[in-house]
Amino acid sequence: MPSPSYARNAILPFPGGPIATVLGLLDDAGLALHSDREAACRSLTRAIALLRRDADFDSGDSRGGLAGWQVRRLSSYIDEHLDGAIRTRELAALLTLSVSHFTRAFKQAFGSPPLLYVARRRIEAAREMMLASDESLTRIAHVHGFCDQSHFSRTFLRETGITPQAWRRLHRSG
Repeated sequence: MPSPSYARNAILPFPGGPIATVLGLLDDAGLALHSDREAACRSLTRAIALLRRDADFDSGDSRGGLAGWQVRRLSSYIDEHLDGAIRTRELAALLTLSVSHFTRAFKQAFGSPPLLYVARRRIEAAREMMLASDESLTRIAHVHGFCDQSHFSRTFLRETGITPQAWRRLHRSG
């Protein structure tokens, strides 16, 4: 069974596939069930959304936003550039779309605006590194495109409901 290092905020399948992502979300919900019911509910809600979205992609629903190849190209580009600045205009240029059209289409396809999606992917990747290494949180923050540990901690807390240090302790002991 995969560790709960997969994203609580996953919208599209990430490495390990959609089943592994959903299992990670369910692991997170199970861990939080007795200590933080709200976090458990958020994880379950996101797992349900991922399953629904995956079913929509499988049924041919284009979601009205971006074509499958565009979603794949953007996902790959974002994952490859998590360590640096990723600007909406650069993502739009990647698909030769205007920024305004791109922003609307991205939100339809991914379920959130580009910058929020990128922040979530950064947190997901940081969570994986936090479980796989003993690197300092400052180093993990910089490797994943955050300007400093404070920015990383605020974003992490907003997305997961827990600080990075507390999350690491909780998931390493379990």
